[in-house]
Amino acid sequence: MNKTIVPKLLLMDDSDLARKIGRVALRSAGYEDVTEAESGQTALDILSAPDCDIDVVLCDLMMPKMDGIQFVRHAADLSRKPALIFVSGGEAALLQGAQDTARARNLRVLGTIKKPITAESLSHLLLRFLEPEQKPRNTDALEIIQDMEQAIAERQFLLHYQPKISVAGRKLVGVEALVRWQHPEHGLLPPGAFIDAAEKSGKIKALTEQIATLALEQCATWSIDGFAPKVSVNLSAYMLVDLEFPDRIAGKAEELGIDTQQIVLEITESGLFQDLANTLEILTRLRMKGFTLSIDDFGTGYSSMDQLRKVPFAELKIDRAFVNGAAENEKARAILDGTVQLGRALSMTVVAEGAETQEDWNILEAAGVDMVQGYFIAKPMPADTVQQWNIDRTEG
Repeated sequence: MNKTIVPKLLLMDDSDLARKIGRVALRSAGYEDVTEAESGQTALDILSAPDCDIDVVLCDLMMPKMDGIQFVRHAADLSRKPALIFVSGGEAALLQGAQDTARARNLRVLGTIKKPITAESLSHLLLRFLEPEQKPRNTDALEIIQDMEQAIAERQFLLHYQPKISVAGRKLVGVEALVRWQHPEHGLLPPGAFIDAAEKSGKIKALTEQIATLALEQCATWSIDGFAPKVSVNLSAYMLVDLEFPDRIAGKAEELGIDTQQIVLEITESGLFQDLANTLEILTRLRMKGFTLSIDDFGTGYSSMDQLRKVPFAELKIDRAFVNGAAENEKARAILDGTVQLGRALSMTVVAEGAETQEDWNILEAAGVDMVQGYFIAKPMPADTVQQWNIDRTEG
C-alpha cells in the first residue's frame, strides 16, 4: 500500500487579512506547512520552480491584475499541476464557473469555499486529496497496459463497495461495486489509474467481465449470512456490442444461485448507442433476464431523453455535478428538482450520487430522491467490512 500523502499547500490571496484568516483555519485543521502568495503571478512563479512540491492551491477568485480564472489558464500549462480549491466571497455561480473552467482545462478541483475560510470547510475538502479516486503518482500508462493482461489472468482486481441509503427510513438498500487493482509494485490503484488504459488497449471487455463476476461471487458470499443488498455494477459501453454478454452474465448468476433482480447494471449515459441496434438488443435482453438497468451520470450526456425513451431503464442516477453544492447553486438545484420529477413521471427509482454534506442530504431529501450515496453516507469499503458498517450504523 502507498503511504499517506500529506498535501503541501499554497494559499493565494491579495488580501493580508484573508491570508491571515486562512493561516489560522489551516493550523486549526492540522496543516502547518503552508506557502503564501499575494498574487496570481507570485503563485505561478512558486509553482514553476523546479523543486516545487505544492499539491493544492487555495485560489482566491477576485484578485487584481491576474484573477483566479486567468490563473487557472496559466496553471493548466504547468508541468506539475496542483489541485485547486476556489475561494470567494462572490455568488455561488462564480465558484461553480471557476470549477467548470478548471476541469475543462484538465485540472483537478477539490471544491469551493465561500469566504470566510473555516477549519471545517478546509478539512472536508483537503481530505479529498487523499481519497483513492486520486490517480496515484509515478504510474506509467504503458507499464499499466503491459501489466494488465497478467493482472486479469491472475485476478489482481478487487472490488470495494459504496453503500446506497434509502432517504425514507435511511436503510441500506444497495451498494455500488467499484474496482481497484492490487498492483504488485504500485499498491492499490484506483480506477482512474487504469480504466482509460484498459479501454485504449482493448482489455476493457475482459476487465468488465471479471468485475461482474467478482460482484456476483460477492453476492453469493454475502447471501450465506443472509445479507442481500442490491449490488450495482458499472457496465462498460464496450460490452454493449457483445451480443452473448446477456447469456453469460445470466448464466453466471444462475450458477452462483443469485437472483438477477439483486443486480443493477449501471450504464453511463455518454457511453450508450455506439451501435444502436446491438445496444438496444443487449440492454433489452438483460432487462428480460431480470437485471435492473440504471442510467448513470444522468444529465452529462447529449441524448438523455432519447435514451430514456428507447431503453427499459428502471433507475435514474443523478450525476454528482448536480448534487454536491446544490444548496448554494440555483441552477444545479433546478436541474436536480427537474430530474427527480422526470424520474417520478417515468416510474423510475431516483438515486443521487456525490452527497458529501448534511446540506446535500437535506436538499436531496426535499427534492424527493429515493436513494443517496456519497461520502456523507460512507466511503467505498472492502467487502468484508460492509456488514459490520451496517450493523454499527443501525445500532449507533
